[in-house]
Amino acid sequence: MTRSEIRIAGAGGQGVVTAGRILAEAAILSGSNATHNQVYGPQSRGGASRSDVVIATGTIGFPLADDIDLLVVLSAEAYSRYEPELGEDGRLIVDSRCAPDSLNGGAGQFPVVDTARAICGGQLVTGVVALGVLQALSGVVDTEALHRAVVARVPARHREMNLDALDAGLRLVDGLAA
Repeated sequence: MTRSEIRIAGAGGQGVVTAGRILAEAAILSGSNATHNQVYGPQSRGGASRSDVVIATGTIGFPLADDIDLLVVLSAEAYSRYEPELGEDGRLIVDSRCAPDSLNGGAGQFPVVDTARAICGGQLVTGVVALGVLQALSGVVDTEALHRAVVARVPARHREMNLDALDAGLRLVDGLAA
């Protein structure tokens, strides 16, 4: 059995909880088992927020993430709070705006927030851009299933914008490989 523990962390209003729900649904559509757990601060916008997804090919005996394999960080506060919880062999993806100088432009930095702002004028689709980056780097779920989960989980009036955000996140990684 394979098990992946993924945490997406940022600030309220960045779509972190929605991104976790979408990822868990995509995992199920891809034929895996998945759990989703969320934590967010008392403010709906701007407070700390995180979404944990456990994906496994077999039964998930313990539904919470306790040894993070992949950490996606979208704010400086989330980096300082959750980076120490990254597993020994874990992988870090961080928005380039909040990456500390100690990362020295390391390979896991992407302009996730700036990409989201270019798409919608704010941070509403930040989590979905991050899902595109996560998927392009890890292939943790089937990409078509991820597209279907976005369609199923976002309001119809925001569907096209979110699909654009997902594709933009996928292209962020492809652009580095070119």
